[in-house]
Amino acid sequence: MKVKINIIETRLKELIPKNNFYQKALFEAARYSLLSSGKRLRPLLVLATLEAFNKDINLALDPAISLELIHTYSLIHDDLPCMDDDDFRRGKPSLHKAYPEWLAVLTGDYLLTYAFEIITNAKNLDDSKKVKLIAALAKLSGGDGLIAGQVVDLIYEGKEIDFEKLKFMHLNKTAKLFMAAIEFGCIISDASDDITKKFALFAKNMGLAFQFFDDISDYDDEKSSDKIKNKATAPAVLGIEKAKAFAIDLKKRALDILNALPYDTTILEEITSKIS
Repeated sequence: MKVKINIIETRLKELIPKNNFYQKALFEAARYSLLSSGKRLRPLLVLATLEAFNKDINLALDPAISLELIHTYSLIHDDLPCMDDDDFRRGKPSLHKAYPEWLAVLTGDYLLTYAFEIITNAKNLDDSKKVKLIAALAKLSGGDGLIAGQVVDLIYEGKEIDFEKLKFMHLNKTAKLFMAAIEFGCIISDASDDITKKFALFAKNMGLAFQFFDDISDYDDEKSSDKIKNKATAPAVLGIEKAKAFAIDLKKRALDILNALPYDTTILEEITSKIS
């Protein structure tokens, strides 16, 4: 897995320009956010899906990178004062604290749009696959995906929220990125619709489990921004014990789906098993 992460890191550095043009501040800000200590979980899932189908991971490297750009854009905008107003991200100042706020907004916009450009320029993929990948990326990023989750998150900040709305928020803000990663791998691997649906269900459960465990890990941290702002989280809605039980069940469901698939899902299982 470390080898794949190194491949992803190298390609990220290659794809983000480092130049002295008039807009060089934009690229500096992009590198500041992108090249921090991220887990690269979403691109890893793309590559791991290709390995499950015994395909060359290099076919999916650039599409996988595009998802990391989308993820980073969403974090940059999420941290902005008009949204979550978080001053730190991954142990260092958020982009709008390290650079002017207007540049943080534009950097997020740049990463969102550049993600699509990267897919259109991807080598060794035919146009029909590129169209499918672009459609999946657009759906993930829009009003039935990341933006939908962010809207619900902000509407219910400091307000009472029921479990169904919480799941909707976590599905769209977090799980759909996992689902898109798996879908990317299935598209590039020419998986059937039936198999793609099974992999997507795995990713949905895994992504929800990831977010529920993340909520739980912040629960005891009195300095957590979620707790300070009374954000909608699994422990706040369910109570800590029910939230833990639900997260464990989601993770088990994800692993059970993988175990039932007739493919070598070893790496996907390894990634999922580490979620806690």
